[in-house]
Amino acid sequence: MKKTSLFASDFDGTLLRNDGTFSNRDLVALENLREQSCAVVLATGRSPVSLRRCLGNRALPVDWYVLSSGAGILNSEGEVTLSRTLSTRDTVAIHNAFAELGITDTSIQGAFPDAHILHWMDGKHCSDFKTRLAYYRASSKKIDSPEISSTEVIGFVHPDKADIAILKLQETIGRKYSIVRATSPIDHNTVWIEVFAQGVNKASACNTILKELGIPLELTAAVGNDWNDIQMLRWANRSFISANAPDVLLKEFENVPSNQFNAVATAAKIWTESL
Repeated sequence: MKKTSLFASDFDGTLLRNDGTFSNRDLVALENLREQSCAVVLATGRSPVSLRRCLGNRALPVDWYVLSSGAGILNSEGEVTLSRTLSTRDTVAIHNAFAELGITDTSIQGAFPDAHILHWMDGKHCSDFKTRLAYYRASSKKIDSPEISSTEVIGFVHPDKADIAILKLQETIGRKYSIVRATSPIDHNTVWIEVFAQGVNKASACNTILKELGIPLELTAAVGNDWNDIQMLRWANRSFISANAPDVLLKEFENVPSNQFNAVATAAKIWTESL
C-alpha cells in the first residue's frame, strides 16, 4: 500500500507510559493511521538494543524506526537503512570540547547500530551516569582514550549548567556537529548534551523517510514531549506536545494530554480530522 502521509511519535514520555506499558487506545490509533495509508514513524533517542529490551516480545504498529535521535533508521523488518557515525577524529574533538568546559562526565556510544555499547573513562561521575553504567554493564567498555568511532558523545550536566554549556558548545563546535539536548530518562532531571554528526536529529531522519516515500511535507504530523523532539516538531506541518513536557515547549506547540492519558491517540485524532 502506497503511503500518502506521515505521522511521527516520540517513544519515552510520549507513547510509553511511566510504568513501561502502552495505552491500547494509542496503539489502536497508530494501527488506524497505517490502515489509512499513513506511514507511522517511531522516533526515539534509544538505540536498537535499548528499544528491544524495553519492548520485549511486544510489537508496535510502526513502519519505520528513527533511533539514537536520528543517527540511524530501521525499517519494519529491522534492516538498517541509514547510519550516521562520527569518525575517530570527530569523537576526540567532541570529547575535548566537553573537557575544555570542565565536563568530564561523558560517555561515548558505539557506532550505529551498536549505539548501546557505552565507552567510559575514569572520572568523577554523577549518580545518573552511574545508574546508566550499571544498567549497561554487560555492554560497557572502559577505555583510556576517546580515539574510537562512535554514534555520539554524551555529556552529563546539571540542569542549572546546561544552557550555558550548550551555548558554549554551539560557539566552538556547533558548525561541525549536531548538538541535541535531552532530559535523562533515568533521574528525569540530569541534562544529557548529545553530540552527533552534522545534521543528525529526529527531523532530518524523518525527512529522509519522507523523501523516500514521496510524501509532501504538508501531510506530516509529529508528537513529542522533550527537548530532543524540538527539531522534529518544528519540521512537521502539524505538531503536538504532551502535557508532561517542559513549560517552554508547551508554549510553542499545540498541547495534548500527557503520555499517561493517550497523548498519541489524541494528536492522531486531531490531525486526521483536520485533514
